[in-house]
Amino acid sequence: MAGMMIANGINDDHAVTVVFGTLMLILITITVASGIAVMLSTMQKDAMEREEYRVAVANEDIRIVSIEPKVNGSYWTSAKLTLLNLDTKDSYIKAISLNNIYAANYMVYNGSNTLEKKGDHPVVYSYNRMIKVPAQKTVAVCLNFSDFQINASEEISTFEWNNTSLNYTISLTNNIRETYPRSIFPESILQTQLFNISINATASTDFDLDLDESTITLFGSLAGGSLVNNTSYTLRYDLTMEPFMTSLAVKNSESVQVRVMSSYVNTFEKFFTPPVPMAKVNFYTEHRNGTLQPYLILDASGSFDTDGYIVGYRWSVNSTNDSLPLSGVIVRANPIETSDLTIDLELLDDTGMVSRLSDVSGAIIIS
Repeated sequence: MAGMMIANGINDDHAVTVVFGTLMLILITITVASGIAVMLSTMQKDAMEREEYRVAVANEDIRIVSIEPKVNGSYWTSAKLTLLNLDTKDSYIKAISLNNIYAANYMVYNGSNTLEKKGDHPVVYSYNRMIKVPAQKTVAVCLNFSDFQINASEEISTFEWNNTSLNYTISLTNNIRETYPRSIFPESILQTQLFNISINATASTDFDLDLDESTITLFGSLAGGSLVNNTSYTLRYDLTMEPFMTSLAVKNSESVQVRVMSSYVNTFEKFFTPPVPMAKVNFYTEHRNGTLQPYLILDASGSFDTDGYIVGYRWSVNSTNDSLPLSGVIVRANPIETSDLTIDLELLDDTGMVSRLSDVSGAIIIS
């Protein structure tokens, strides 16, 4: 009887082991299934993000609307480039190029047609600091064609410098590199000057400027410094920005190719062709005030624009003693003198491109 009971006990332990193993198998199955579900969920999320990215790339639509140059003589000094975002999502501009030369540093006009500022300083953009073009809105970019400079200054007080034989370190309050860090603007060049009415201090001899730590250390007399206490100095910053990666000169009346690359690496392109000035001058006489007097009819009706239309006609009639600014397709001029005249015509088209007769075929000379 006792043997029977022992046998039954062994059989019961075996049943428990089988049940435990079954439960473990079920647990492992659930764990694996949960892991697979999580993996599938992650894969689905990744697939959705990839699809959203693909759609965003495909739907991005930036239009290069116009370019309005400012001209000094025969060359552009700056240009206002207007971009329109037709997408329902914001876009970001990674790079801008003109005639295959990339812009290095550029600014943006705000709604009042003045340059966007943060505090006292203009906001400067580059390939490291992208321009935001809001959905279904325009942005006007200011492109310069020569180096531009940003200036700042702050007062360095030495009234608490008690022992001028020892160095004196002060925290900077208007460090220009905090606004324009070298990591974002590597092409920028900074020059500094410390001075007051009595002295123009020498860097490394009189002071050390640590822009990373935003401090200035004035060297005491034991370190060879010559600055004094109980006064104030002006620390001046002159930061020079290069507008393009390499020098770019755009001559008036030349065609321009503009490319814009977004953060999605989409590229948008437009060619701007200036209008072609054509001018005729007819000489007439008439009786005025009892005498026969000459006048001129200036005719620009033969001018044309290959990629748009002309919106402005400006004439200049210059003689030794007289200058007549006129506007219109066909205008009348009554110059005081009718000899030694120089006549020029300037055209403006719908995209902001400008051309002058003097830059294309030469001004009209009446000798």
